[in-house]
Amino acid sequence: MTKRILYILLCASVLMASCSSGVISSDHCNLSENGWAMQDTVWLTLSVPDTVQTYDVALTLRHTDVYAYQNLWFFVQACDSTGVVRGDTVMACLADDRGKWLGTRAGRYYSGYVTMWRDMVFANAGTYNFAIVQGMRDSVVTGIADVGLELKQSQQP
Repeated sequence: MTKRILYILLCASVLMASCSSGVISSDHCNLSENGWAMQDTVWLTLSVPDTVQTYDVALTLRHTDVYAYQNLWFFVQACDSTGVVRGDTVMACLADDRGKWLGTRAGRYYSGYVTMWRDMVFANAGTYNFAIVQGMRDSVVTGIADVGLELKQSQQP
């Protein structure tokens, strides 16, 4: 009986390790159900381990079908201890042309991500702070549950 349990635990461990997403660092912020106002900056932090490796930085988000648009625009700034190192405008496509939600559905939420930066080499190792602001024309958007960032090692050929 105990050998069987140990075997099941070993198999489960191997499966969980093989399904690893390769995320080195991540952070997310839950947003208010009342909406995300333009003036509300989301602050997220990623830890960059070295300056030799190339990384992909992805923006993750969860939303409900209450969200009124097909896409969502973001203004993103990355800062290290020396100041702003990179800024970008990023667009996440949340639905296709016919209005069908993209991403993965779990309950009432849809999850998706957009890779903002591919094969990025950071000048300094350490903590990077990211300021994220929604860039839609509405002063408040509703239906966005949370926003996050993931740092992954690039998969170069």
